[in-house]
Amino acid sequence: MVRLEPRYALAFNNRGHAYYAKREYDRAIADYDEAIKLIPSYAPAFFDRGLSYRRKEDYDRAIADFSEAIRLSPRYAHAFASRGEAYSGKEDYDRAIADYNEALKLDPKYALAFNNRAIAYWRKTDYNRAIADFTEAIRLNPNNALYLRRRAEVYLSKGERNRANADYAAAIRLDSSIAETVPQR
Repeated sequence: MVRLEPRYALAFNNRGHAYYAKREYDRAIADYDEAIKLIPSYAPAFFDRGLSYRRKEDYDRAIADFSEAIRLSPRYAHAFASRGEAYSGKEDYDRAIADYNEALKLDPKYALAFNNRAIAYWRKTDYNRAIADFTEAIRLNPNNALYLRRRAEVYLSKGERNRANADYAAAIRLDSSIAETVPQR
């Protein structure tokens, strides 16, 4: 499609998705660049390029792209959450939490944003808030074994072994491979 319609921004953006899926982030970024050149106000291209930069751990460029996507589309919950992930990558947990808060204001049922905010709280050793957010993520997505495993790890951090063991057991029931990651007790 790109050869047939070299001025079709969506074709570049979609090919960028294909490269991203193949973990060819530089090629994806090049295609997102082309989409942005063709339509400078196309927020999804900035968002998608930001995802590629984040995967490359180029957090400053990722943050800049997510910020531009938000400027262009202020109700873009996924852009706020993704910028939060980039801030977490830089270990700037306060900014990450602020972005997760915005994402959750826009989409109160965004389980992954609760999960990611919980991780930020956990890294700040704010265990009670981390547990509350993991609990909400689990309520929204009860079949996600990873959320249960992470909450178990926070309970262990607090020294609450019984609660940790209950969460590990529930996580293993959902995904038996979790058993390999459970610390020896």
